[in-house]
Amino acid sequence: MNRLPQIDMLSFWIGAIVASIFWAMISALRPSLRTAIEALQKQREQAKLRSSSGIEDTHRKIVYRQTQEIHLAASLFSLDEIVLEPRLMAPPVQIEPGMAPHHEDIVEKTLPYLPEWPEFAAFYGAHSLSLAQAVSGDANIAIIGQPGTGKSTALAYLASQMVNRHPDAANLHERIPFLLHITDMGLPLSDPKKPEDLIAPIIEHQANRAPVFDTPRIPGFVQFAFQSGRALLLLDGLDEMPQAQIQEASVYLRQLLRAYPQTRVIAACGNEYIDGMLQLGFIPLTLMSWSAKQQQEFLHKWDSLWQKYVKNESWAQSAPDVDNLLLKRWLAVDNLGLTPLEYTLKIWAAYAGDVRGPRPLDAIEAHIRRLTPANTPSEALHMIGAQSSLNNLATFQGEQAKEWVKAFDQTADTSQQPAVSESGSPVEAEAAPAESAPETVQQGEQKDQKKSPAPATNASLVSKLTASGLLKALPKNRLRFSHPIFGAYLAGQALRGPGMAEPILRQPTWSGRTQVLRYLAAFTDATPLIESLLSESDPLLMRPQLNMARMLRDAPRSAPWRNVAIANLLEILQNEDNPLALRGQIMAAFALNNDPNIGALFRQLLQSPSDELRSLAALGLGLLRDTKAVDNLGYLLSQSTGQTQRAVCLALVSIGTAPALEAVATALLQGDEDLRQAAAEALANDPHEGREALREGINSDDILMRRAIVYGLARIPEDWAAELMQKTQIEDTQWVVRNVAVELLDSRARPDLHIPRRLTPPAETPWLIEFAGRQGMGISPGQVATDMLILAFKGDNDDEKRAALSYLRHTPSEGVIGELYRAYFSDNHEIKETVYHTLKDYARGGTQLPPTMQFGLG
Repeated sequence: MNRLPQIDMLSFWIGAIVASIFWAMISALRPSLRTAIEALQKQREQAKLRSSSGIEDTHRKIVYRQTQEIHLAASLFSLDEIVLEPRLMAPPVQIEPGMAPHHEDIVEKTLPYLPEWPEFAAFYGAHSLSLAQAVSGDANIAIIGQPGTGKSTALAYLASQMVNRHPDAANLHERIPFLLHITDMGLPLSDPKKPEDLIAPIIEHQANRAPVFDTPRIPGFVQFAFQSGRALLLLDGLDEMPQAQIQEASVYLRQLLRAYPQTRVIAACGNEYIDGMLQLGFIPLTLMSWSAKQQQEFLHKWDSLWQKYVKNESWAQSAPDVDNLLLKRWLAVDNLGLTPLEYTLKIWAAYAGDVRGPRPLDAIEAHIRRLTPANTPSEALHMIGAQSSLNNLATFQGEQAKEWVKAFDQTADTSQQPAVSESGSPVEAEAAPAESAPETVQQGEQKDQKKSPAPATNASLVSKLTASGLLKALPKNRLRFSHPIFGAYLAGQALRGPGMAEPILRQPTWSGRTQVLRYLAAFTDATPLIESLLSESDPLLMRPQLNMARMLRDAPRSAPWRNVAIANLLEILQNEDNPLALRGQIMAAFALNNDPNIGALFRQLLQSPSDELRSLAALGLGLLRDTKAVDNLGYLLSQSTGQTQRAVCLALVSIGTAPALEAVATALLQGDEDLRQAAAEALANDPHEGREALREGINSDDILMRRAIVYGLARIPEDWAAELMQKTQIEDTQWVVRNVAVELLDSRARPDLHIPRRLTPPAETPWLIEFAGRQGMGISPGQVATDMLILAFKGDNDDEKRAALSYLRHTPSEGVIGELYRAYFSDNHEIKETVYHTLKDYARGGTQLPPTMQFGLG
């Protein structure tokens, strides 16, 4: 029988003591070892930073040159000279149970959240965020909006701020921007096996633009930027792509963010479709439209730069000599609802002397003609627009385009005519210098970037269109229109014949389809299109009807389908079962379609017994600045409460006539507490009489009036208003007034709750952990916790419902959708609005919403 060896007790105890001493020393030294390891890692990072500092300066110059070219008038002015700061419509506050109450001003309380119609929010002065603010919550952002709203310019503006280390983008100074168009990426990538393969397109893009001596260092620099978590990818062009290409981009972003999780992305996307980006944590935010004040500021900038750089060019001398004051007065009116692209083209046509009419369509036509080489048949342009649209193409091969216009290329006689440049001159006008360029960017380099070589005399028609700026050359001999609006406009002109547009209707939803349908309605009888749209079933979101609503603005007033369309949309507007956000979109479409009869319709709707409908009608009348409605609105102000009163105050201040402002002033003097507050907050929207009334009224003897005026002052983003509030919180004799001033000033000093935040994992979310504890359950790390979130959403606490929806909006499963449907058809109207926006996000993300009857609803 085997026996265990005998243990030498002395050796055993000596070994035990030595081991104990050793591990005690290790434990004592562990913090020092950890500190030493961290110091070594930090030294390694600093060494990488030192080695990359030179190449980073080169990278900044490359990006800066890019930014100055990514805007419509790049052939005339640099971006930094002409740009207005882009702003994003602030989303609803991300509610969490237990958070401090959030102050809502009159606009946030009264206006429905309409990201599809940002003109509405801009007109009434809704809260907005800068791009740098939007990223400060550590979330990835999808900037959505219609073509021409300035998404590409917004990305370029942010990149310019970052490379210049602008104080307004201080939170991004350590980030390294990479500004690319989706067509630069060469997607889909062929079987990327390692993380470095995913950034190969970015490396190639930067290397192609770097000086030859810096090219070998580009790969290491780009890898360092992504590996260190400093990269901010600004991805343009997703809004121009059909669904297949957006899906490829979504797959790429999923792989990129998995390989480099600290990378942040801001992408320009369309309203219609963003595939699976919601599941990746992207937050859709809408670019704010220009207000009338911003349009005036842009006109002033354009006029100043035109007089400085362009007016004395030889080609500009041929423009008609028009009195500059009269020109600016004409350009300052009838601009409601124009996108930045449309307003820019309107101004450009006026200053270039080739105005074709007052409509946005006329401005687009003038610009396309200005870019078209002489003697080019318009049918050739129509053919390229039609073929690219019919074939569901945002980009196309150069040889493909040549085949489309082969017949016209043979007949075009351009041997005696030079190609026209993008600025409208036979020879490219020299660009104005950029005054805010980084010190490392040479002005001469920037000017050279803007000069396009003249095409050879025997160049093909497609080559001449590319040289003139109507088409844009891409890698691998591909082309696209310089702006998708131009392609859609030409397709709308080309596809006028009976049945020619049917393939467009059969396409999956994407922005190109939406725009072509819009321009088809402008150039032909769209009755078959309208009938087809109305036959589509979408009972919750009503996307076909909303597409139809967009077609109203540019369509002829005599179009036979308009009455049918308006009647159908009016039925949606008047249906009390529809969410306010859906009905608000119909109201916005009516107000912005330039129909002179809409004011009468809104005045009639003021008689409705529905508070929601009356408030929407009042807001619509304010948007129209309908002076005929002042008496009706004044009467309604005295006969209504709550939401309707607030809407009427906003509308009267927007109309701005003496009787309208007098009605609001009377409400401020004589109304109850809520009405006085609404009147004061509304008066803050009037930069002249309204704000002056608040400045004087803060010294009134009326306590309730002073208290209301503090709320109004809080809405004025000017130093004098803040100074009056600070004075009031100290010197006012009544504590009820002082307390309001203190509360609102404190609210200003706190972080903006509208900034979208990256969601914490469910297992690290305090309110959800507490909720699970009340159910006698727990949440494991890494667990998606969908069942627990559904349970919270089904509960009675509205804050928990909203907080759960913040997570559930990223997990569109059938079980989640079923619970959302049940909430949609419940009596809880506030939750119904939030559910409606969540369902819109699901649909935008590519989820096919099942029929409500599948869940026994509808």
